[in-house]
This record gives sequence, structure tokens and C-alpha cells, in this order.
Amino acid sequence: MLLLQACKKLIVVPDNVSGQIVTSQVFTDSANATQGVIGLYTTTTLTNWNADIDMGLGADELLVNGAANLTTSPFYDNALTAGSTSTFAPADFFWSSYYSSYAIYRANAALEGLEADKLLSTSARNQLVGECKFMRAFYYFYLVNLFGDVPYVTSTDYRVSQRLPRTAVNTVYNNLEQELLQASKLLRPAYPSAGRQRPNRYTADALLARLYLYRQQWGNAEAQADSILNSGLYSLVLNLDNVFLDKSNEAIWQVGSHTSSFPKVAPGGGSPFVSSYSFIAPAYSLSPFVLQAFETGDLRRARWVASSKTGTVTYTYPYKYKNTNSVNPLNTTEDLMVFRLAEIYLIRAEARAQQGNIAGAMQDVNVIRSRAGLGAATAGSLAQAMTVILHERQTELFTEWGHRWLDLKRTGTINAVLGSEKPWWPADGHAALYPISYSELMYNSNLTQNPGY
Repeated sequence: MLLLQACKKLIVVPDNVSGQIVTSQVFTDSANATQGVIGLYTTTTLTNWNADIDMGLGADELLVNGAANLTTSPFYDNALTAGSTSTFAPADFFWSSYYSSYAIYRANAALEGLEADKLLSTSARNQLVGECKFMRAFYYFYLVNLFGDVPYVTSTDYRVSQRLPRTAVNTVYNNLEQELLQASKLLRPAYPSAGRQRPNRYTADALLARLYLYRQQWGNAEAQADSILNSGLYSLVLNLDNVFLDKSNEAIWQVGSHTSSFPKVAPGGGSPFVSSYSFIAPAYSLSPFVLQAFETGDLRRARWVASSKTGTVTYTYPYKYKNTNSVNPLNTTEDLMVFRLAEIYLIRAEARAQQGNIAGAMQDVNVIRSRAGLGAATAGSLAQAMTVILHERQTELFTEWGHRWLDLKRTGTINAVLGSEKPWWPADGHAALYPISYSELMYNSNLTQNPGY
């Protein structure tokens, strides 16, 4: 397995440590190469809950219960700082871990190893290269949406990366588009292993559809959504309690499993939100803004939201994942969902609406609403359609991978929405981008700080 020493900062490259396997020894045959790439999916960089929690707090989805937490409270307060030589920068998790040897650096190292390898078959190499390109694009997608312009690193050579300036978001997006188009061609439609933990062609298409949506390339977004919806591999799971199960037919990509190849890296799916003891409040609960968004009779409110009482206080929390205990799991068949079909329906709905196909947009939205036990929605204009679509995104995708935070940003409504809901939201809206940590700025003099920090 590809074992690369974790590096805290983008430019810090450690010497080989005794007992580690150097890259040149990893890609000697198909089995070793595959295990090297699988390491991309078993790291806590991918399987922790920072994206769900931190962006949910920053938007209007989650509340912090109990005493202030130096790690998460600044997200809720929209008061992130760059830190200092002696203080922690909360947003540095995303920067340092996404660039690290668990994520982008690992993908780059694997791609270099696969390029140099002469023993792998063409089909095996194509699959693994496609997976690495997809994973690199996945992390960069979140980096540019959280920080704006970021260094675009595609090499493991510290002499190249240590002084890289920030690359414009549009340039990064252009690169990601090409990476994902290549990945889509290299990856096979069939999943390369049991379950849906390793990306297939439609996983790349799902991220590409999202990328086109964010770039307002509506025709391309619809075409990519079509490729997934017409593939015949996926369908909505009608029982809401079963959506997040391992091998869910709605899953396009999920992580964490129960096989020897994929040790169960995230067994406590609900643990960040569900308290295991009645006398302890859950760490995070749902905000009133989320709860008020559900219509009467919405099954998502009934099945994906739960409550508990601690003392005299009732806490309402996300209950999409039922497994709460990693030692004695209540449900050992859940996996963390990254891409699922419901998002693809909503991407196509928005793309259709923006192209004037209001009826087609409502058709897609109503597939989601029907599953939720709601009647059909109607719209007579683009503005009405977008109101319906964004409402469905809020109630369908809450506390999943920061969708609400990113939707507010990409639609230009973040200042209006959070400005009315959070009295402390900065008038200049600078909190929509995270600060680059002080330590990163000290390491690389070519980096510049985001405005307002």
C-alpha cells in the first residue's frame, strides 16, 4: 500500500522513514498498484465529518450545543481567523489535509508511479489513473469553493510546489474539467470492486455535472446528468431509511465498507449528531431555519430528523445515518454518501430551468418530492422554478458535504440570507471565503490572504 509520510504543510516534504514503502516499489504489479490507490478512500481526510459539520455551521443548518469549541464554534460564528504562531486556524484542516499525502499529494504520487510503470495492463492503468484524476479534482473542487484562488499542484516535487502562487478559480475549474473528462473516458461504467466505494465513469460524470452547474454551463450540466440518469445503474431508494446503506441503489459514490479491501473507516455515521446517552446533549443540532423549511407531511422531516431530551431541553438533530456507535454499531451496513442520484435530479432540474424548460425542471423536482410524500410543485417562471429547486436542495441535501453553504455562495444569496439570520454576519461578506492560515503564509511568501482577514 502506498505509504507516504503525512506532511502538515503543502511545501514540507519529509525524508523517507524506516519501514515505509517508496513509490517506485508500490507500482510493481496490478495488486500493489490497486492497493496504493485504494489508500485514497480509507483516509480520514475523506471519511471525517468536517465538510458536513463545518459548512453546515457556517451556513444555517447546524447549531453548536454546550460550551464553545475552538475548532467548530468559529464556523458557526462566521469568525474564522488565520491563527498565529501560537493559535489554531480552524479552516487549516481543509487546506493542509486536502493538499497532504492523504489526498492531493497521494494522488499526484500515484499518478507519477502509474506513469512510470511498465508492467500494468492498459485497462488496469486506465482505471487507476482515472480514479486518481477524479480524486484530485474532487479535492480541488472543495478547495476553490472554500478558499477561492488556490495553488494548483500536480507534482510531488517540492522544488516546484513550495513557492507556487494562487491560481485563479476559473483556471482551476478549466483544469478540473479536463481532468474529469479524461477520468470519464478512462473509468469503466462498472464499479471496479464490490460495492460503490471506488469511482466508476458515472462518479466522474457526477462531479463534472456539479462543476458545470457551478459554472452556469447549463447545457453541459444537463448532458452530464443525462448520462447518469440514463445509465440504468441507479434509481431512487423509496424507503428513506435505506438511502444511506452500503450498496444503496441511489449511491453513485460512497465510502466506508465492510470488506477486507475496504476496512470500515467510518462506522459511526450518525455519531457527530446523535448522543449515545440521554444525559449528554448531542454536539450539534439542527437550526430552526432547516426545520422551518420542511413542508407539512414531508417524510424527510419524519425519517431524517430525530429529537432527544437532555434535562429540560429537547434537541433536534440530523438522522440520515442511524449508526451512532463505532464500538457496538447499531447498524453496520451504512456507508458515508458522497454522490447520490437525488442530487443529479436536482442538477438537471436547475439546468433545465435555466434553459427555459420549466416543465422538465418541475418533472425532475417532483420525482424527489414524490419520494418525500409531497404533492407536485409547479412554476410559471424561472424565478419561481429556482425558488422551488433551491428549497428542495435545502430539504433533500441538508448536512451533506456542505451543499447549503455552497448553494448560498454560488447563487449570490449568502449575504442576504445569512445577513438576516445571523446578526454577526459581516456586512462585506468576506466570511464566504475561508482565511489561509498564518503558518501557510509564512511558509510561502507568494501566497496572499483573502480579503477581510
